[in-house]
Amino acid sequence: MSDFKDGGTGRGRGTKRKLENTGPGGKKTKGELACPPLPPNGYPKEHPFNRDGYRYVLAEPDPHAPCRQEFDESQDMAGKPIPPFLCRVVTPESVLLALQDRAPQLTVSDDRLWLTGAKFYCTARATHGVKKGKWYFEVRVADLPEGTAVRIGWAQKNGNLQAPLGFDKFGYSCRSRKGTKFHDSIGKHYSDGYGQGDVVGCLLEMPETKGIDYLPPTCKDKPLIKFKSHLYYEEKDEMQENLKALKPLEGSKISYFLNGKSLGVAFTDIYRGEYYPAAGLFKQAHIKFNFGPRFKFPPQGAPKFKAMSERVRELEVEQTMSDMRFFSDKEGLKIDSYAF
Repeated sequence: MSDFKDGGTGRGRGTKRKLENTGPGGKKTKGELACPPLPPNGYPKEHPFNRDGYRYVLAEPDPHAPCRQEFDESQDMAGKPIPPFLCRVVTPESVLLALQDRAPQLTVSDDRLWLTGAKFYCTARATHGVKKGKWYFEVRVADLPEGTAVRIGWAQKNGNLQAPLGFDKFGYSCRSRKGTKFHDSIGKHYSDGYGQGDVVGCLLEMPETKGIDYLPPTCKDKPLIKFKSHLYYEEKDEMQENLKALKPLEGSKISYFLNGKSLGVAFTDIYRGEYYPAAGLFKQAHIKFNFGPRFKFPPQGAPKFKAMSERVRELEVEQTMSDMRFFSDKEGLKIDSYAF
């Protein structure tokens, strides 16, 4: 990777920090690791979209990485690819709609809570996913013109974004029209549906399994790319491998609530994996997500759960632990031998 542009400040792990290096006499220099400051809500407005085969994870310089100073000061490394372990995954500071993890036809508001549909069914996911525990979010149907539809639920990262939520094995949804529930393109009657002005709550319950590694991937061994002066890890989506590995999680459930009242359990023993709050919109439907901590209609009779907003701090800790484990496993890393 070459020709990195001037940097400013970066955000991550809930803090702000300077990325400039200090040269002789206190003079600031601009190193290869410098990146532009992130805009409000912590994601570049121009970015690569996740697509079939590949996903893109926003990265930033890791101030705790070994060899950081060696890289900054090395004349031999100038203009060469940055060793990926010198960066780290940016953990979002709020649970919002993911700009890069949605069908680009969908319109997302500046605060990244409102979603508007397009001509055909398209899906969007949130920034944070969960693998275990009880988690809840709600969606308000702000506008549902005649002929439009909404599907609300949960999806894994391999779920097709250019299709309705529940189209494949990686997503589960409940549709506004007729209240039909969908998974793997199979629709079954579930409720009487919902419409404009309604608030739909969605509860996911996933029991913890002993022996499962729940830490997120570090990505420090993935290729780094540059797009519009920002760094991204590029990773293969491993669609076929994940499809073959799908196994039901005994005791797991997805339930829905309409204006706070339970509609009952929609799905049981869903597939293991990491699930993100998601919605599929058909035509010009208009909805607003609420990830908590306060909900307009707290779910009546629901078991003790966490609002999706609480996932922020957990992910920061887990990502840091994942990075620490990487460095522990790769003791003795050197700049000139970073390709593992």
